Amino acid sequence: MKTQSVYKRKNFLPVSRKDLIERGWDQPDIIVVTGDAYVDHPSFGAAVIGRWLESLGFKVAVLSQPGWKSAEDFKAIGRPRLFWAITSGSIDSRLNNYTSFGHKRKNDVYSPAGKTGRRPDKPVLTYCARAREAYKDAAIVIGGLEASLRRMVHYDYVEDKIKKSILTDAKADILVHGMGELAVGEIAEKINAGCSKEELAGIQGTAYNLKKNVPYPEKFFELPSYEQILSDSSLFMQAHLEYQKRCCPDGDAVVQDQGAGKIAIMPPSRPLSEAEMDRLYSLPFTRQTHPDFRKEGEVPALEPVKFSLTTHRGCFGGCSFCSIYFHQGKQISSRSQNSIIKELEELSKRKDFKGTVQDIGGPTANMYAMKCLKKTPCSRQSCIYPNICKHLDHSHDKLISLMKSIVKWKKAVKGRNAFVASGVRYDLAVKSDEYIRLLCREFVGGHLKVAPEHFSNNTLKYMGKPKFGLFEKFENKFNEESRKAGREQYLVPYFISSHPGCTNQDAEELTEYLVSKNIMPRQVQDFTPSPLSLSTAMYVSGVDKNFNQIYTARGISAKKIQFALLRYYEPKNFSLLSKHLSKKQKFRLLEQIRKKVNYQKKRKR
Repeated sequence: MKTQSVYKRKNFLPVSRKDLIERGWDQPDIIVVTGDAYVDHPSFGAAVIGRWLESLGFKVAVLSQPGWKSAEDFKAIGRPRLFWAITSGSIDSRLNNYTSFGHKRKNDVYSPAGKTGRRPDKPVLTYCARAREAYKDAAIVIGGLEASLRRMVHYDYVEDKIKKSILTDAKADILVHGMGELAVGEIAEKINAGCSKEELAGIQGTAYNLKKNVPYPEKFFELPSYEQILSDSSLFMQAHLEYQKRCCPDGDAVVQDQGAGKIAIMPPSRPLSEAEMDRLYSLPFTRQTHPDFRKEGEVPALEPVKFSLTTHRGCFGGCSFCSIYFHQGKQISSRSQNSIIKELEELSKRKDFKGTVQDIGGPTANMYAMKCLKKTPCSRQSCIYPNICKHLDHSHDKLISLMKSIVKWKKAVKGRNAFVASGVRYDLAVKSDEYIRLLCREFVGGHLKVAPEHFSNNTLKYMGKPKFGLFEKFENKFNEESRKAGREQYLVPYFISSHPGCTNQDAEELTEYLVSKNIMPRQVQDFTPSPLSLSTAMYVSGVDKNFNQIYTARGISAKKIQFALLRYYEPKNFSLLSKHLSKKQKFRLLEQIRKKVNYQKKRKR
């Protein structure tokens, strides 16, 4: 029997005073404040934390995209009995609002109908100020991706400045970093038991202010301070590397002077167990946008994930430009096969389910159930680069078993489909022919995303990615298995332009490869120096992790050249490329590009 497709207000967490009254509540224990529209889906962090706290027995309300020019919206629901839980939303607000070139984005995919202007430029800082204005004595906990990755001295690419920890600037009481269920749960339990704000110090997965009468961690390492980094940018790299060594559940705490006082950053929380993962993803998510927002237009970010399933968290790939290492961690937390199949069955009962599961995976689709065999994982940035660690169990056996169970689910009812849309780590995939065979036969909907990121092995070295030959090996296996399955399927390669260490010559090598293979990539990302990635440390300091000087494309002009070299086929880029390649006397490449551009012009006619 199909379940209802449009849920009533009572199926969501309360969002207004009226909702509280209907539940018989005098006040909420916790108010989750988010810069996103309220979407009750396990891919949206505010919903996950809200549902998790609710499952622990707390009364949770959601204040979504509140007005910020006054404290009125923050007073509307009432004072939270325990604390405000404030997040900017599902992604860093700078990335949400600005392109890598610093241009304001025209759409906000986390707002109804993609409308912009629904959140302030710096949501965490602004929301904290309004919450403090509304109820001066209420505790403020900040978390989510933005707070997590800005937990220490960091770089803001929009302002082009080194910034203090967001904890210091927001004047919050405590910061939760990483996947916050365990830390925020412990904070709620302690405040509920009568602990003061000062007594929250030392919770794993948090950062806190070292004020008077607040103890330092028992064991800690002091990072270069804000003032020191301002005077010597190479210390930005040093701080990153020192923190990376300790950023694991068994690591040491770190202390850093922000110029306005010191903060302590505790080691990350342990990963959730399989039972905890199963419990989390069995919570009563409606998988819909709250009615108050849906009436203004659907939230675009929901569409591609509405009927997706998360099988695991974490990624041990350790790519230099990625911050997952510091947020989700490199240890994999997986759900049980029974939990995943049960969720598939529940999805299939919904009226709005049309038969297709858009994605089954995690940050990296084929890391499900993989694990380190050591008792205490090391501080190595990547478990698979430059080679696969001997302690890593990288067998695809459990994933293959899961995939076979999903195939049975698919074939039980005509018209069901389930695809892998998450990126596949091809240097792991080539280790299992059976995995590639099953992937190609059952889980590719015509196109599969992969991320070689570049062609030049010099650039790939700085990215922490394997040599390009390994991608070609996977490509050959993928094409062969697709042919055997009688399917016309293609790889969609992702590339990054202007990555630190990538010279114009490296970019030209990639263009030459793309032209020779007649590849016209649409998925091109200009490098964005997002907080807490090794690549950002390279960008800021001008050195690699061995403190060797490297070239970095800086400024709009330098970045545009490398971006245009990847989008070489677009007529609008031809003038820029013509000037650049003529100076380099690369006339043969220029002529090849001219032919591609002319072909594109004819197609448009």
